[in-house]
Amino acid sequence: MKTKPRTSGVERSFVIPMFVFVLSVVSALAGCSGPPKLTAEDRRRDIQFLADWARDYSPFAELNEKYKNTPSYEALLPRYLEFAEQAETHEEFYQVASGYFRVIGATGHFNLYGEEALKWGKIASLLGIVNLGVTPGQFDRGRYWARLSAKISTRAHPPFHVEFREGKYFTGDDWEYEGTAIPKGSEILKVDGKTCSSYLDYVKSETLLKYDAYPKGWVDNWLMIIDEGPSFQGWQVEFGLPDGRVMAAFAPKVSGWPAPKEEPVRTDEPKANCTCLELADDMGYVRIKSLAGQSIIENLFEGFVARDRKKIEAFLRRSEGKYSKLIIDLRNNGGGLPRYGYDALIRPFLDEPVTYSQVVGIKTKFLTDTDQRLLGYFRRYVSTKKEHVICTKEIQSPEGFDPNQWTFYEVTRTIEPRNRYNFNGKLYFLINGGCFSAADDTLGAVKRIGMATLVGRGTGGGAAGYFAPFFIVLPASSMAFRVETDLVINPDGSCNEISGTPPDIELPAADPPKSITKEDLLKGEWIQWILADGQDRTDRE
Repeated sequence: MKTKPRTSGVERSFVIPMFVFVLSVVSALAGCSGPPKLTAEDRRRDIQFLADWARDYSPFAELNEKYKNTPSYEALLPRYLEFAEQAETHEEFYQVASGYFRVIGATGHFNLYGEEALKWGKIASLLGIVNLGVTPGQFDRGRYWARLSAKISTRAHPPFHVEFREGKYFTGDDWEYEGTAIPKGSEILKVDGKTCSSYLDYVKSETLLKYDAYPKGWVDNWLMIIDEGPSFQGWQVEFGLPDGRVMAAFAPKVSGWPAPKEEPVRTDEPKANCTCLELADDMGYVRIKSLAGQSIIENLFEGFVARDRKKIEAFLRRSEGKYSKLIIDLRNNGGGLPRYGYDALIRPFLDEPVTYSQVVGIKTKFLTDTDQRLLGYFRRYVSTKKEHVICTKEIQSPEGFDPNQWTFYEVTRTIEPRNRYNFNGKLYFLINGGCFSAADDTLGAVKRIGMATLVGRGTGGGAAGYFAPFFIVLPASSMAFRVETDLVINPDGSCNEISGTPPDIELPAADPPKSITKEDLLKGEWIQWILADGQDRTDRE
């Protein structure tokens, strides 16, 4: 008698989740949404939602006005409601919503979610990995706006540089039009039939720039810099040539910002995220470009963290303990996974557990109005992905924060040593204003536990305190935004997201290295300071 072959339990346990995963991926890929149908009232409702969110939940809306001189989101609300109501296209409404969101989100993690993040967010939601309180349809509609935003051109320039001198505009290069040369130094007399000042008035009041709530004086230095829309091809320009002749020519637009006449120094980064070099017999160097993987999949599985840690471990093992100094270069590191900093840049330098505390503030209404499951998810991401939280206690609100509106916590954490590196010398971190988010979070922990010297300039802030950045979806359009819901107080009483993390040793601003090579790095003033630091300190003492 023949019997049917049976699938083992191991095989079934593998096949079923894989089947579910494949279905989820297919569903996410197939779920792209077309243009939504929005009424004037729908568009107004979305802008009102942003204003209400800022008033009730944002930790920074008022602080931005106080410390960054941003426009008042409340005073701007009637104007943006009118903009939303009058928007004739989705492109125009996106500019309205984006312009208003920029005022609310002037500090911390505030951005429109990209299409890839929304696609994988939908997959993770369908698989039950995360629950963001977002429906599959909202993910799909959010992807429409992400695709739209990626296509919109906002800046354009003519095929020559424009120079602004003593209230007049001149060509900064020789330019040829239909065989006739427009020499460098020719005065720009009119643009599209308007004087330069009249054209600038038009740009500020009639083009997409009108949706930008910030001062627009910067446009005066560029003159022709705004892309006026999909049908816009360029400018009709009247030139006054140096020989006295007047010539008219069509200047086609070139999308984007014009290239600077003098290229700023930019670092030619290696392909690898982590680079280890010996700069001197007694000094090693580690460059970390990012704390994030190169794809969403890498960030999900986090294997790159262990890979980079092992690379640093092998580098220091080969040194056989000869380095008395080690530089960790985090300049312009925009962050990524909190775990990276703790597992690769802190724990392997520790001999024993260390404990430190942060003061974190959240709007009380946000805590009471938000689904507790969501709060738990975003809370767990901060606590379990970094290190162990041993104590969280509510404390009195610091001076300047209304206790009727705010809840403050002191969060105490401990970091355990693990996979000790072969290094016992002096540790330095190079930092600057480009250090943000998880990079700043790492540096804040380093500063609090005193394990290294931070050298350079203040960071850009963005440390995680109590919650990871949240996810909000506008009710009518389903535009999906990332938003900050807590703030971290620095040990000196300043707000981290606004002031950043200050260095232990502040040095004059300096150009970054041309490349991550021994030759170019040793030309750097900050690295030269570290090379001489021991002798300098001895002389001062």
